[in-house]
Amino acid sequence: MHIARGLWIPLLSFWLALAPAARAGDVPVGWKEKEATTGALHAGLPKPAFDAIARWTGFCAANQYRMDLDAQGRVLVLTPVKRGQTRETLRIVGQAETWFDGLLPPVPRSGTAPAAAPSNNGDKPSENPPEKRPAPAPLPEDPEGPPPSAPKSSGTGTGGAKPATPPSAWGSGAGAPDSQTAVLIILHDEKDHGVLLDHLEGSVAYLKDWVAGARKQTGLTLEDPLLGAFIENASGQEEWNGDHEVLNRVVQLLTLRRFGQQPNWIVQGLAWEAEMALFDSVYCFPYRAGFVFATEHTSWPSDLRIAFKDRAAKPLQVSELAGWQRGTWNPEAAPIAWGFVRHLAEAQKSKERALSTLLEDLRRIRDEKDRQPTGANTWKRIDGWTMPAEEQEKALVAAFGKDVFKKATVTLRGLRDIAGSAPDDTKAKAKTSPKGTAKSQPKG
Repeated sequence: MHIARGLWIPLLSFWLALAPAARAGDVPVGWKEKEATTGALHAGLPKPAFDAIARWTGFCAANQYRMDLDAQGRVLVLTPVKRGQTRETLRIVGQAETWFDGLLPPVPRSGTAPAAAPSNNGDKPSENPPEKRPAPAPLPEDPEGPPPSAPKSSGTGTGGAKPATPPSAWGSGAGAPDSQTAVLIILHDEKDHGVLLDHLEGSVAYLKDWVAGARKQTGLTLEDPLLGAFIENASGQEEWNGDHEVLNRVVQLLTLRRFGQQPNWIVQGLAWEAEMALFDSVYCFPYRAGFVFATEHTSWPSDLRIAFKDRAAKPLQVSELAGWQRGTWNPEAAPIAWGFVRHLAEAQKSKERALSTLLEDLRRIRDEKDRQPTGANTWKRIDGWTMPAEEQEKALVAAFGKDVFKKATVTLRGLRDIAGSAPDDTKAKAKTSPKGTAKSQPKG
C-alpha cells in the first residue's frame, strides 16, 4: 500500500494516539544536522525511517531517549537524551555504511517464490505465487532465539505503532532486502536493558520465550524487528570499546537488512573484518566469558599463522566454521571466521561482487531449504534449521572457485601482524598472571 507523503504526519499523530507514553512529550529527532520532534518531523523523511520513528516513539518518550537518523535513512540510533556524543556515533554509523557498501554492493535477487504459502486464516492460497510467501517467525539473530515456527509478531510489534505496510515475508527474514530502517539502541545501563526487554516481551509475541535468555546478555541483534542494542555502561565491563561496538553492531544489521539470515561465521566474520579494516583491532567477543588479554585485540593474524603453519597439505575445511551456532563462543572458529572473510574480501578484487553473490546465494538456499510442509499447498520454517556444511561449501566454490580453501589457507599462513601487536610468532601463547587482563562480559 502506497501512502502519499502528505498523509504521513496525520498518520503519525494517529499512531501516537495508540501509544499513551508518547503523549507525555515530543521526542527529539535529529536528521541531517537539523533538530525536530516526533510532533513536527523533518520534511522529506524517507518512509522506512518514518515507520521506524513511529514504532519507537512510545519507548523513547517513556524512557527519555532521543532518536537520530543517518543521512541515508538506513539506521535510526536511539540514545539517552543526556548522553550526547550523537555526532560521533553517527560518524561511525556512516563509516560502517561506506565500508559495507564497498565490500557488499547489492546484486540481483535470485530467489523464487513457493507454489503456495501458509495462510493465517485457513483460506485457500493465492493463485499469485510471487506475492504469497510464508509469514515466517524470524529468528532473533543474537542471542539464540525461538524456533522459526513460533507465531509471527503482530506488525513489527515495537510499541503502540503499527506500520502502514506490513513487512513482506522475504526469504527467511521480515522484510524485502534493503527496504527497512534498522534501529540501534545504545542503552545506558542494565536497568534500561531490562526495560527494553520488558518492552519487547510485551509487544512482540514471538519473543516471549526468548527474553529470559536475553536478560543474561549485554546486547542483542534481531531480524524482526530489525534491531540491535547494547549496554554502554555495563558493570564490570573492561577491555571494551564503544566505537567498536557501534561499528560491529551496525555491520550485523546491514548484513541482515540486505541479505537476511546468514551462517554465524559469516555474520561475525564480516563484523570483525569491519573492526580490523577501520580500527585495526577487535573488541567485540560475543558470548565469550572470562579474561581478555590486552594483546588479543590484535593477535589473530599471528594466531592464525601459527595454527596454519604446517597445514599447506591440509587446507581449511568448511566444517571448521559451518557448525558454529549462534549464541555461543567458539575460540577456534572465531579467528578463522575473520581470517576467511578477510581472504574472501581480498579475493573478490579479481572476482567482482563475488562476496555479495555468495551471500545472496546463501540467502536463496536458506529460503528454499528451510521449509517444512504443513499441507498440500502450505509450509512453515523448520525449528532450529541450520544450513548444511555441504551447501555452504557449494556456494563458496561457485562464487570463488574450486580452489577457494587452498587459497584461503595460503592467506591465513601469510597474514601480517597489525601495528602494535606481537612482532613475530615466538610470543608466548599462554599467560600465567592476570595482570593486564580484563574480564569479558557475555555480549549478545
